[in-house]
Amino acid sequence: MEEIIKTEKTEKEIKKLKAEDEKIKFLLKKYHNRVRIINFIYQSELFNAPLSTKEIFADNDLENWEVNVLNLIEQKYDLLVNIAKKFIDPDWEWNRINPLTRAIIIYGEYELLVNDPKVVINEMVNISKIFSPNNDYKFINKVLDLASKKVFNK
Repeated sequence: MEEIIKTEKTEKEIKKLKAEDEKIKFLLKKYHNRVRIINFIYQSELFNAPLSTKEIFADNDLENWEVNVLNLIEQKYDLLVNIAKKFIDPDWEWNRINPLTRAIIIYGEYELLVNDPKVVINEMVNISKIFSPNNDYKFINKVLDLASKKVFNK
């Protein structure tokens, strides 16, 4: 009888671990997807070139959802940049901001349209901490937080 109880506990623990593994896999995939999209935006920001999904698509094997996201960002690029500019010092020029930081903000603003602001801001800050120099994550946090409250009403 004791063996059966131990076996049931072990099976429950295994199911719980499998569920946790699936959650971790999902979150890692989501993280890598975000970084990939940010990388495409970063490339255009780095060279001060317009975001062009046609060029990106020609050089990369993109999934449909990536094409859709990049198309939307390409179409709304000026709007997203103007929103960000509202929340930076008026004496500070957009092009003086690190290109990677600009890319993270642009993608973060896009994500604010479709996801929970707390999740979006947290993810963008974490990505910034990994890839951006200095304390850019604080700047990203400020811009996205203000945008989520004052523009996206979240």
